Amino acid sequence: MGAVRSKVDPCLFEWHHPVHGCIFILVYVDDLVVAGEKLTGVKVVKRSVSAKFEVRGMGEVKEFIGMKVMRNLAAKTLTLSSPGHTATLLEAFGLDKATQNKTPMASGVKLTKTGKGLLPEGNRYATLLGSFLYLSTRKTPDIAFAVGVLLRFMSCPEEDHMRAAKGVLRYLRGTTRLGVVYNGSEPR
Repeated sequence: MGAVRSKVDPCLFEWHHPVHGCIFILVYVDDLVVAGEKLTGVKVVKRSVSAKFEVRGMGEVKEFIGMKVMRNLAAKTLTLSSPGHTATLLEAFGLDKATQNKTPMASGVKLTKTGKGLLPEGNRYATLLGSFLYLSTRKTPDIAFAVGVLLRFMSCPEEDHMRAAKGVLRYLRGTTRLGVVYNGSEPR
């Protein structure tokens, strides 16, 4: 079709059509999300793909790979959130009823490697931080600093590091209904 793969994300393709404008095609396994300046461009992509593959149109995107997608045409906004992913994490770590933290990490927290209180082999620290990394780069950038600090201790996490990571989870408990909002206005 002439779409060009993004240099930033190998699953994202951009197609500059002379009539229909810019069209983005996001590929995840056997799912496609198509967005464009004009609905006619989206339809052109759908026709092109269905000429080669059996497709099933699912309509407007409401959820995609764990992201809740809300579009407000009147306000020209797109909101991405992940209440399900966060709820699953909270439940997996037994914090679904825990008290919420107001910030991802208290200011002035000094985490260090002491060599004491090492977490046992097969601990879930890496799994938790992998989930945080996904969330921080997709839908909750407000935890990015705390995640960066916690990632420094991946090679030999200690109990204090896991306690701090659970603090980030407690913060996320209070943000499950929040999301990142993108607006359609031009930057100034």
